[in-house]
Amino acid sequence: MAPVSPTAAEEYELPELDYDHDDLHPPGDEEHARLLQTQKPPPEEGKPVIEDSDERPLLGELDQEVIGKGSKVEQLIATTVPTTDDTSLPTLTPRVVILGSAFCALGASASQVFYFKSNAPSFSAYFVVLVTYPLGHLLANERLVKRGKRWMGLDLNPGKFSIKEALLVSVIFSSGASSAYAADILAIMDLYYKTPLPALPSIALLLTTQCVGFGLAGMVHSLLVSPPAMYWPANLVTVQLFTTLYSSSSTALSASAKLLTVRRLRIFLIIFALTWAYQFLPSLLFPTLTSVAVLCLLDNKSWWLRVLGSGYDGFGMLDFSFDWSSVGMSGPLFTPLWALTNFFGGMIGMIWIVTPLMLLFNFWDAREFPSPVSAGLFNSTFQKFDVTSVLNPDLSLDIQKWEEAKPLLLTPHFALTYALSFASLSSVLVHVWLWHWDEIKLAMSNRKELNDPHNKLMRSYRPVPQSWYMGLLAVNFGIAVILVKTTPLQMPVWAVIMSIAIAAVTGADRSVGVIAAVSNTRIGLNVLTEFVAGVLMPGKPIGNVTFKCLGYMAMSQALDLVQDLKLGWYMSIPPREMFACQILGTVLGALCNYITLVSVLSSKRPYLDGTLIDPTGQWTGRSPAIFYSASVIWGAVSPARFFTGKYVILYGGFVVGGIIPLICWLAHKRWPGKKFNKVVFPIICSGATLVPQVPSNTMLTGIIVAIVAHKWWAVKYPELYNRYIYVISSALDAGTSICALCVYLLFGVMTQWSGPVWWGNPMEDSEHCLSGS
Repeated sequence: MAPVSPTAAEEYELPELDYDHDDLHPPGDEEHARLLQTQKPPPEEGKPVIEDSDERPLLGELDQEVIGKGSKVEQLIATTVPTTDDTSLPTLTPRVVILGSAFCALGASASQVFYFKSNAPSFSAYFVVLVTYPLGHLLANERLVKRGKRWMGLDLNPGKFSIKEALLVSVIFSSGASSAYAADILAIMDLYYKTPLPALPSIALLLTTQCVGFGLAGMVHSLLVSPPAMYWPANLVTVQLFTTLYSSSSTALSASAKLLTVRRLRIFLIIFALTWAYQFLPSLLFPTLTSVAVLCLLDNKSWWLRVLGSGYDGFGMLDFSFDWSSVGMSGPLFTPLWALTNFFGGMIGMIWIVTPLMLLFNFWDAREFPSPVSAGLFNSTFQKFDVTSVLNPDLSLDIQKWEEAKPLLLTPHFALTYALSFASLSSVLVHVWLWHWDEIKLAMSNRKELNDPHNKLMRSYRPVPQSWYMGLLAVNFGIAVILVKTTPLQMPVWAVIMSIAIAAVTGADRSVGVIAAVSNTRIGLNVLTEFVAGVLMPGKPIGNVTFKCLGYMAMSQALDLVQDLKLGWYMSIPPREMFACQILGTVLGALCNYITLVSVLSSKRPYLDGTLIDPTGQWTGRSPAIFYSASVIWGAVSPARFFTGKYVILYGGFVVGGIIPLICWLAHKRWPGKKFNKVVFPIICSGATLVPQVPSNTMLTGIIVAIVAHKWWAVKYPELYNRYIYVISSALDAGTSICALCVYLLFGVMTQWSGPVWWGNPMEDSEHCLSGS
């Protein structure tokens, strides 16, 4: 999501990607889009920035070196970020808490519901920013709330709704409006290991893993927030949005911005309402629309046609989806075309070329498995591997039973995604080193220069004491120790210390933190943490995922918090109020995650644990199933036992991932006009590993929508495209998310109704790929 000209975004914007594909856990709101809006390829020399005539350009007239070399970061910031501050503006007000909490609760609940579904659109932050604008001004209306009215000592209407209030609403939302990573642990312990944690330890686990990063954020504040060289490129887009919406520096600009905002709101509301109403069809009344498998409709008695055509259990060839929860998964409207090309290129190469060839030649007995793209675990007879049969009562591995039951088999497709996850990790390291080393080196050399305007402005506000950060770290560490001592999380205290230490040294400190701050690329610690846990704690599946969650979330949350702190630095938000909003959003989001998690497990358990098959193909529990597989492979079995024999070759992914970016870099140096700089192998790996995270019905229609939007609409109607593409995308995402939440609450919790039974909503298989259906 970016509210500036998409043409400019195509050239300069560096949205985030968290490169962790180890267990193929799809990201949530940080989630999804950030899977794609990600790594910016080195820009092409000489291309001008095309401005949106209705808004100030994000990057003005700065030349190509701004981001590509990092030599004009100061000019970039000066062009985008205000250098004045009005300390009288209201900040953390009751209306901020009301709006932020409402959006956060809604986003966290919707994200947790979608975590268990096959297709999960993002709950767009642009939706929150856009809707906050009229709602904030409504709450500032004296006819609704009189000026000066107080309640319990709080000023309910301190005056005009300010830019700082709007930003804090967004911070509360972004801090908690996603599915907490620890929810995966709770889900698999309940669904697969039949050892559910009680409510209090469950909530404590969610809060601890979400909040432990606060301490690390405080430790690196002086390195990653204060120095102007650590400029966090994606924040500049957010600053541009808020300064455009709430500008008062120019009457003409303000009037133009307000008029454009009114138009965007009108378009947003119309599309939001239409999408919300339409989505009842694929979600409830006509689920066949989610996956129209043409080959299956032609002849579902042919095994090959079923495998090639099914969007749920096959390759999705000629499979069209008319459900935005599927189509919008890849962000086809807001993601730059170069990123979509890499992403869909990886996806097509893997799911339409490589995997069918493995099936054709029966590589690793590919045709013997029930589904060629399954993420399940199988035994030597290609039946479901009974993991519980090789575990002791305390969920540790029984070596003797394992020796009798092995080997553990994966479909060739799923096994190859592990090799690609290794390639993703090594490729992003090499890619960043090759393309962003100058930026990183410059940022490190300038990190002690703190006399910029923004540091001076922030001296007007009291900083957050280090004792607050360290206190939170100590409290959450203490809770984590109590948890591992009193619950079956299979972790010794030394493992808690080591997991947080890995995040502190590798993630939130100079390596990953600086890379994220200057190149907008995040390197996930999933592969590292679960590998270390698998080596040091073999035979402990829950211990492995808990170690991974603590290590990964400490790093991820710390960087999220630091990025928000930098945003507050740019917008002159009082640090203590920013800190309070981050805490509020994080805690509220975790609580909503837990409530929604319990509700979904209660109402959809037969579908999620595999007892029944959801005929709509939606409540499949793909994410917890993949997380469970990872817990078995890395934890119960351990890397030393699993990655042997034919699977040892999967480690070759590390080598491949290191070589391909180097080849592309050398090719660009040799043939600079051939656009090898647009080949971003980490994004290609991201697309290649998407199935089985999500079904393949997301591909074909997503590609069509991307081509229509970026190759036809952007060319034929560039002004309309630049003004409304993000509005339309966020309206589609928001309408889909709210409709899904309504369907779940109305027809999954309050009542149990699956819609009328007819051809478009059959009892067995909505895409009609079962033989004879």
